[in-house]
Amino acid sequence: MTVKLVVVPIAIVSLLMLEYKFPFFAYQNSLRSRITNNFELGIVNSIASSLFAIAIARFIPLDRSAPGIFTTISSPVIAGILAFLVLDLYMYCWHRLMHIVPLAWRFHRVHHTDRTMNVSTAYRFHAIEIISSSMPKLALIWWLGIASNWVLGYELVFTLIVALHHSNLRLPAAIDRLLAFVILTPNYHRIHHSQIVAETNSNYSSVLSWWDRLFGTYRSRLDVENIQLGVSDEDRELNIWQSIALPILPSVDRGTER
Repeated sequence: MTVKLVVVPIAIVSLLMLEYKFPFFAYQNSLRSRITNNFELGIVNSIASSLFAIAIARFIPLDRSAPGIFTTISSPVIAGILAFLVLDLYMYCWHRLMHIVPLAWRFHRVHHTDRTMNVSTAYRFHAIEIISSSMPKLALIWWLGIASNWVLGYELVFTLIVALHHSNLRLPAAIDRLLAFVILTPNYHRIHHSQIVAETNSNYSSVLSWWDRLFGTYRSRLDVENIQLGVSDEDRELNIWQSIALPILPSVDRGTER
């Protein structure tokens, strides 16, 4: 946890500086207010997640795992690799579910209403989505007996990669393509934030890009610079209160799979 508290802020500041120096999209206005709103949502989510963790700890013995399959693995290296794969596959499935189920899309849509992608977009989520995603994940970790150090390791990598692929950093095209064979890159994830529904409903992976190729949800595009970000039916610059209230407004299901 201490490592995360040190590494993540350094990484975020570094990415903010890099995307300012080497931007992919040339944003002309309103970027500062959008970044402020996104980080405000991130703070709300952090508080909500902390309160949820305190509450759930009263009912689930998180300090000791169930006698799951991971407790039978003698090699810590194998256990670590398998834990990483299991947790990343869970995030792929959860993300895809948020697009398939109309009620889930109501909350996940908050993330997609950002019409400018930058590091702060990685924190533009509704608190209900953040808490909801944690519940089955905690149950899975406990049931399989995944050790806490592997969970913390995955969470650190996850946080750094998510910040990277939401950034407005322009990586050299060749490097972006090469890295995308293994992990998510900015260009890879920009397609997912397209206003075109078929592109929104693709590229669901969080860390490893393999899942999209394995489950047939991978989509590529050569003219990434021409992508219109956001959702086509929402052109407002939402403040924090509008973002929180968005899921209870009249439903728009264009982002969900059919």
